[in-house]
This record gives sequence, structure tokens and C-alpha cells, in this order.
Amino acid sequence: MNTVVSMFGNRSALDTLRNDGYGGADFEVASSPVLYKAKNSDKFGGIHSLNNKRVYYREDTGDALAIHGERYKPVSHKEMIDTARNVLERSELNLDGIKENIQVGDNGSVCFVRHLLPNHEIQTPDGDTAQMTMLHINSFNSVWPYQASAGAHQSACTNHQVFITGAATIYKARHTQKLNVDHGARQLNGIIGMLDKQNEIWAKWANEELDDTNAFIHIAEAAGSKFAIGKVAEGERAYDIMNMPTAYNNSSLVYMWDKYLTHYRRNMGQNHWALYNTLTDWSSHHRGSRKNSVDFPVAQVKKSERVQKVISSFPFAKAA
Repeated sequence: MNTVVSMFGNRSALDTLRNDGYGGADFEVASSPVLYKAKNSDKFGGIHSLNNKRVYYREDTGDALAIHGERYKPVSHKEMIDTARNVLERSELNLDGIKENIQVGDNGSVCFVRHLLPNHEIQTPDGDTAQMTMLHINSFNSVWPYQASAGAHQSACTNHQVFITGAATIYKARHTQKLNVDHGARQLNGIIGMLDKQNEIWAKWANEELDDTNAFIHIAEAAGSKFAIGKVAEGERAYDIMNMPTAYNNSSLVYMWDKYLTHYRRNMGQNHWALYNTLTDWSSHHRGSRKNSVDFPVAQVKKSERVQKVISSFPFAKAA
């Protein structure tokens, strides 16, 4: 009787995830030439084709995902998920109890797989706990290349803590490149101490006082409200600005300012840590108006990228 011994210590944990399949990403993608019928088609020759272009579509539903040139070589969502699992399997991280969450957005054009690593945990400045997370994303519509990044999940408030710009990216590859699993694993091993390093910065932020005017400016930056920022520059107070229609019609601005005043500042103090948690609350939970909202997973990643830009100007951010 032959016994096969895995060369990877994390094989058992990842096989459990593999047995669960691919969730909403479990579909195949095919392509075909792009054909269209022009207005007054009799005059212009009927059906036309778009030279050197192909449409990529879901085989299960027929829904179009994107149009690309003939040389485009997509990474399928299932291939991305396999790569994410393989990278983790080859890493030196402790994967006992690992949890996986797969989401698709934009009708299947984008895919996100988040892994929670409960054995990599720290205590945050407010006494909560945060566990390391890995996020892998992929898209057919060129919103993002395939990439992996590190973050943390704070237990009590369920916020996804965003790491400072530059420190969080583990791996990124264009769709036309072959995904290098061993390289991704080496990069992943390099961030084992990142959670502790980030927590040191969070502790400094908890002791760094912040007046309401500057907190409001940062919130307005994340919300994309040039109006609110301009009014502050004119000498208007935040409380008066929020009574102006252009300000209170921005649901992101209203959400964050209310969360900051009524929850985070009240419970954590008037400091950068309270503001940081306000921003990550927004990127984790705010859905916006249904009329103008995009798929929630897509919105979460876009908001997290905006939060990274804002917190990169916080004190001690350059220490990351």
C-alpha cells in the first residue's frame, strides 16, 4: 500500500475549501466574434462584425461579461480561486480554521475571494480583536487585474480594516501573464508581521488627537464631496455644511459624519483611530441608494481603495 505525503503542511485545510467548490463563480466563460446590426441595415449591408474583437460571455446564462481584442487571455474566476488557494497552501501561515467567502459582482464580470485567518490575531487599541484577511480579486471587464492584498477583520464591529497604501499589496498580474503561485506564496510570507506593524500604527492613531474640522475634511475626501471641502475652506463649520442640500444629498458623507459623531468619536475618543474606524465602517457596510448603487462587492473594493488614499495622509502612515 502506497501512502502519498503532501509536501505542503497546509494541504488539509485547503482541501476542505476545495471540496466546497467555487460558489457563485462556478461557471465557464466562452467567446465569440462581435456582431451588430446597424440602423438602416439594408442601406449599410446588414450584419457587421467588429474586427479583431471578441465578446466573452457566461456559458450558463449567455450574459456578456466584456469585449476584448483577440489576443486577450483571460484568467477565469475558478483559476483565480485555485491560485488563491494554492498560494495559501504553499505559504507559512497558520491556516487552521480558515474561512473562505466567494462573491461575484457586475453580473459575474468580477470575482472576490476573501480568506479569514483566525490564528493570526491581534488586539486593537480599543480592546477589540482583529484577524488577518487575504483578498484576491479578478475581473473580465478590466476593472482590476488579478491581485491579492492583506487586511484585517475587526470582530466586534465587523469592519474590514484597510492597510496603508503600498503595504497591503501581495501580488498583482496582468491577465496576459501566467499566474506565479510560488512567487505569490513568497510575497505572502513576507507579510506575516504586517498585522503587528499595522497595529502599532493604529495604537499611535488612538493617541493622536483630531479636531472635528479636520475629521470632517477627511470624511469629505472619502465621500468625494468637493463641495463640503470647498465650504470648509470658505470658513463654514461642518455642522452648518451638513444642513446644506448639496452636502446632505451625499449619502456617503451623511453616513460617515453620523457614524463618527454618534458612535466612533463617542466610544473611541476624538482621534485618528476613531476616524479610521469610521472610514472602514463605510467601506465595509455602506450600500448607498439602491438607484445609483453598483454591485456591493465591487463598491466595497472601490471604497477601500479610496480609504487607503485618505489614510495615507494620516500621521505615522509613512512608517508602514
